[in-house]
Amino acid sequence: MLCLGSDQYWAPLRVAVLGLALMAGSAAMAETRALLIGAALYDPALGIQNLKGPPNDVRLLRDTLAARGVNEVRILADGVEGAARPTHAAILSALADLARESTTGDLVFISMSGHGTRQPDQNSDETDGLDEVFLPSDIGRAKDGAQTIPNALVDDEIGAAVLAIREKGADVVLVMDSCHSGSGLRDASPDQVSRLVDPAVLGIRADAVGSGRQVSVLETAEVQAPGQVVAFFAARSDEVAREVNLTPGVPGDAGWYGLFTARLTARLADSDGLSYRQLFQSVMSDMNDTALPGGGPLQTPSWEGGLIDAAVLGGRGTVGLRQFAVRGDEIAAGLVQGFGKGTVFGLVADAAAPADAPMTYAQIVDAQASRAYLLPVTIDCVPKAEDLCPSTGALPVTAHFARLVARPVDVALHLAPPRDIATGEPLPADDPAGQALAAVVAALNASGQVPVQMNPDGASVQVLADHGRLWFGRRAAIGMTPVGLSWAPGDKTDLAALVTRMAAAERLAALLMAAAGEGSLLDPSPVALDAELKSSRLADLDRPGQASNPVRECRRAQTAAQPERAFDLASDPELKQCDALTFAVQGEVQGQRDVNRVHIDSQYCVHAAHVRVEDTARPVALGVPMVICSDCPDGAAAGDERLFVIVTEAEPNSDQLNLEGLVENCEAAPTRGAASRTAMDFLTKMGTRPNTRGAFGGLSLSGVWVSAYFWQVLPKSLAFARAE
Repeated sequence: MLCLGSDQYWAPLRVAVLGLALMAGSAAMAETRALLIGAALYDPALGIQNLKGPPNDVRLLRDTLAARGVNEVRILADGVEGAARPTHAAILSALADLARESTTGDLVFISMSGHGTRQPDQNSDETDGLDEVFLPSDIGRAKDGAQTIPNALVDDEIGAAVLAIREKGADVVLVMDSCHSGSGLRDASPDQVSRLVDPAVLGIRADAVGSGRQVSVLETAEVQAPGQVVAFFAARSDEVAREVNLTPGVPGDAGWYGLFTARLTARLADSDGLSYRQLFQSVMSDMNDTALPGGGPLQTPSWEGGLIDAAVLGGRGTVGLRQFAVRGDEIAAGLVQGFGKGTVFGLVADAAAPADAPMTYAQIVDAQASRAYLLPVTIDCVPKAEDLCPSTGALPVTAHFARLVARPVDVALHLAPPRDIATGEPLPADDPAGQALAAVVAALNASGQVPVQMNPDGASVQVLADHGRLWFGRRAAIGMTPVGLSWAPGDKTDLAALVTRMAAAERLAALLMAAAGEGSLLDPSPVALDAELKSSRLADLDRPGQASNPVRECRRAQTAAQPERAFDLASDPELKQCDALTFAVQGEVQGQRDVNRVHIDSQYCVHAAHVRVEDTARPVALGVPMVICSDCPDGAAAGDERLFVIVTEAEPNSDQLNLEGLVENCEAAPTRGAASRTAMDFLTKMGTRPNTRGAFGGLSLSGVWVSAYFWQVLPKSLAFARAE
């Protein structure tokens, strides 16, 4: 588990104020390096089954990377000619060398093939109470009472090594073809071997590890670092990673490979122009090949990391495609991903098909929470939610993946007509700010892209004017003090861009609110949210009007802040400058679930954080702490804020629901791809799905829980005035 670094803690959601600019390296100087690790041979006295696949995994990856132009490859592997032994010390030394040599723009590829197991968590940072470990060749047996395996490579060590490389500005691709599972499945046939070592064999008591499940080496919300990461894992936590003999009946070990590595490398060899997401989806499809020895799908790979939509071995700047699995007429995405009735997709046969591959087209005719149903349509179908295009017959049986083409837009932004904050009267017809707003609304409506209505009744955004400046907010004033998003004629920021930002945020909020609060006593959320507040003291803040650096001010204030205490999200509370909020989630029933945090701040900026919750042992952080900046150099940032927590069941053999990079509307993210440009449509028509929660008679639960919370950020002047 990666610990939150100081930079991450002080990365508030108002990134424009407290964020640090990254130094851009020269693409021409970037290097790609690889470290390939294959542990196969162990001390016979330990009673561990030696593996046949890791040496072949390493050779296959070495040759494949060389064919892709990667020449700086280091190998630590048993049974590979010229390679050093993969000991604990050698692995850590090689990882440290990569961190020392890497610089901004480099790419580091790390693969680890071998046995895995688990042992009791040594520093209380694991949600399941266990450390997941990779077993180098020089491991020993735990001493009586120690409950730690000598020379085991713990997930914390791997995570710290990856972070050290990323902190140099390099991106990291991590592939782990080992097993951290506790499933206890037996080998399916003589031509299959699991890469799991029973902890008891290495002296770890059975009662110390229980039935816990894997939490990956990147367990927390992704740490803020200049370099990005994508990590591929060979199997889910309730499965075992396997190596298979791809040439059964042929003597010798040459046909043995890690199942995941073999499938991934085959796709990697032909991955020009693919994103890591496409590569992963291709491998996941291949893992379902029933022609494997023993038959049937055996394991479900998983991924995590912000580099997922970058081009494979091509750098983070190249945007890849985002797509969803199709089985028959069902697509593995729905309202949660923002795909409502009427959405049109292009269908392809293979996840690795290029962006310009010929496609057939289909439209959603029935949208549910996490899946939807398709009918084929022609290429000229114009998506409308209530007026579907004619069907052209049956979907082709070769259609296996869907790529978003277009979706209906049917949610308008409702603005209240602007009023003077002092008198409450409408602005006069010749008011410059009012005229500018009216012109922007007319232009956006004429474009057809952002429908806006000036609506005195039922408006979601209040508009107040104060001394020639417009203020926008759910409540645009606290007493007579204006708060929220502001604009005046002459500002550098384009008013149309601000209204478009508000439209994106309000659309998302409306759709999430439509889904919020549907849980019942019969169907409560399986994940509990805990919020903690570390409240700053006014005596430690710079006074209103005083020259201030918010980074230094908040560091000072948080050092002397009151101890953390439970934060009652249900009370519509108030916050002030340099207050810090932390959120943690913990499973209340067994199972795996995705939890997304969506925060809409007072400036109508949307921010997302994601974590996978496994089982019930311990809480895990949900995103980085929020440090409140009500008074910042770019202007006041006080007003109403909203937080939505979305919990979804983790489906077997399916991608995780991670909203990071899909809903943000104020942050540049070069790897988000097309999804980021259509974030306004996220969760379209969520509120129209059937309410099956707690239902009887065989109706299935939707598996989606949404909770909504609100608070108000006080401007510094008001916070001080109330205390005096």
